[in-house]
Amino acid sequence: MSCITYHVQAPQVTSIPLHFLSATQALAGLHAGNFSSRDLLESYIARVEAFNPGLNAIVDQNLASARARADKADQARRQGEHWGPLHGLPMTVKDTWEVPGMTCTAGAPEYRQHRPTQPGPVIQRVLEAGAIPFGKTNVPYKALDVQSFNPIFGTTRNPWDPTRTCGGSSGGAAVALATGMSPLEIGSDIGGSIRIPAHFCGIYGHKATHGLISLRGHIPGEPGHLSEPPLGVPGPMARSAEDLRLLLDIMAADANLPLPRHERLDQYRVLMWVDDPDCPIDLDMTAVYQELAQRLRAAGAQIDIGAPPGLGLHELYPPYFKQMGALMGAWLTGAERRAQGMVAPLGRATAPLMRHLGKVMCLPHSLDRFVDGMTMKLGGWFDVVEHANHLREAFIGTVLNRYDIILAPPTFTPAFEHVQGLMANRRITVNGQRRHYSDLFMWIAPATLMGLPATSAPVALTPSGLPVNVQIIGAPRMDRETVQFAALLAEVTDGIAHPRNAVFNHPRPAHRLAARSVPPRTNV
Repeated sequence: MSCITYHVQAPQVTSIPLHFLSATQALAGLHAGNFSSRDLLESYIARVEAFNPGLNAIVDQNLASARARADKADQARRQGEHWGPLHGLPMTVKDTWEVPGMTCTAGAPEYRQHRPTQPGPVIQRVLEAGAIPFGKTNVPYKALDVQSFNPIFGTTRNPWDPTRTCGGSSGGAAVALATGMSPLEIGSDIGGSIRIPAHFCGIYGHKATHGLISLRGHIPGEPGHLSEPPLGVPGPMARSAEDLRLLLDIMAADANLPLPRHERLDQYRVLMWVDDPDCPIDLDMTAVYQELAQRLRAAGAQIDIGAPPGLGLHELYPPYFKQMGALMGAWLTGAERRAQGMVAPLGRATAPLMRHLGKVMCLPHSLDRFVDGMTMKLGGWFDVVEHANHLREAFIGTVLNRYDIILAPPTFTPAFEHVQGLMANRRITVNGQRRHYSDLFMWIAPATLMGLPATSAPVALTPSGLPVNVQIIGAPRMDRETVQFAALLAEVTDGIAHPRNAVFNHPRPAHRLAARSVPPRTNV
């Protein structure tokens, strides 16, 4: 299809700059002695110095500690020691994870001076695997938005077009990966916070099966919380599916995940659910997915197109949005909710009023369910969770027993221009129509509501040069299979342009935005 840009695969390792090696390639080069951990670290630092002023992805660094650990990693390697599968690999970490030696703010002024002394289980595993965290990446306030801006560090910009958002909440992470500032990242996802930034920036991200990997040591909740949250999960982010698999196996080391059931595309049964009357998608994305279906069929995959009967967005989005309303009611103070327009002035009577108003006004989809969630009592929460469990069992029985993989959009649009201010008032124009901001959550809702694994993988560029990813949804605990399918997908799509060929290969000046960016805090 002439309107879609597909690109050739990346060249061999020897022609790729250090900062654009995949994590797997970088580790192979370290093992072979082609370069040192210190060399690799300095290449990432140089990228940060060149590109971060214009993009604002990295918000804190501990370079003194990172350089010392890189030197120790090099010395240990020379002495024949092996720290683990990430021995001597520098990387950044989303600023919602507590990493000793750096602040963990989650974009919230009240945590600006929070300096954790102990890592949670995920960060501990990565450290024990030999990684060298050297920087933290930007997020929205308390990681509760699909754009990345906050009162402390300002706005992170999309490297494909700095006038557009990079997504959130793992937005800084996606930008750092796309621009060669880091080879790996650790994200988290409750409202598409891994899948949507990966889509907007053209990199890989994986939302794990719910309950598979601990979220301890993550904000939100509050620092020191031990309880695991509903819906939310961690996940790896990278520039290749192979690197997702590498980091997933470390993060979920004790999960005993099943191996993928298939090795070739022609063995897969795939449902392409890329259109739904409750959330139409951008026409350029539709063209990308039509081309993708043709390529998958040519590779021998069994492809059906359409929504799961009786289990489309109309059935799955309202209970997701109701749970999100309950979580916002629990996690945010009254003042924080009012600041975002999340109000229920009549208490429990507000939701019925919203239902009636929705019949005569253009309100956000399922707004009454969100408000109902914000105001419901504990018994109502149990009912909502039970309903979601029934939907999950029905989905497994009628859809995932028939198909190995479901392909869906991560959201309904490519990266859009920055839109800030009161969340309830934000609008996005797609296909000539103004859409409610909350529509951005609709396509991520099914996998989140049902706790299913979902991998966001790059497919192509739109005619205007913006990345388009596809969301690869699998059965519970089949995380390795969705990542495997992402790797197979790259063989027929060639992925999107390698980042070094994209428009952001040359440093750009900072753009004026409503939220001001600030230089990263650095301990050199």
